[in-house]
Amino acid sequence: MTAESPLMPVAAEDCVTYVVAGGNHVTILLDRSQAGNQLDVIDVHAAPGGGPPPHRHEFAEWFRVLDGELTLCELREGTMRCTQTLSAGGSVYVMPWIYHGTLNLSGRSCVFQVVGLPATMSGYFAEAGVRVANIDTPPERMPPNPAELKGISARWGIEFWSGAIDPSPPADLD
Repeated sequence: MTAESPLMPVAAEDCVTYVVAGGNHVTILLDRSQAGNQLDVIDVHAAPGGGPPPHRHEFAEWFRVLDGELTLCELREGTMRCTQTLSAGGSVYVMPWIYHGTLNLSGRSCVFQVVGLPATMSGYFAEAGVRVANIDTPPERMPPNPAELKGISARWGIEFWSGAIDPSPPADLD
């Protein structure tokens, strides 16, 4: 970037990847520091069975499935339930402070992109994840689990669901 240019290109090799709770590989495509803390963008590679613990936070998120299938979980009648599945091209917007979860209940990998407003995710993952070389690299150690993440998540405005969870697939997956 030159002094005359307001553009801030990011080279692919400059993107950082972390393994996070739930086993997903998260690649930071646009870090909060690169966007004036306005937004951040991540790619998530979820192996079969992968997904974060259900949670809510003070920032909004927009998810778009790039490849595979992503199952959404929502709070229904006091229980986190799998309610619908998005396939490639599908998207969903999650407002701030709405409990939600994402799971890969299929038998193959799922890749999806998440935009966070305002930017919080990239900072949280840098603190809560285990940095790896790329999406194919296993972590040298396990990332912290939700109980171990209490202090970190509180600093980033994230709360994990502690109530009942029904991991049964939605009717469209039966």
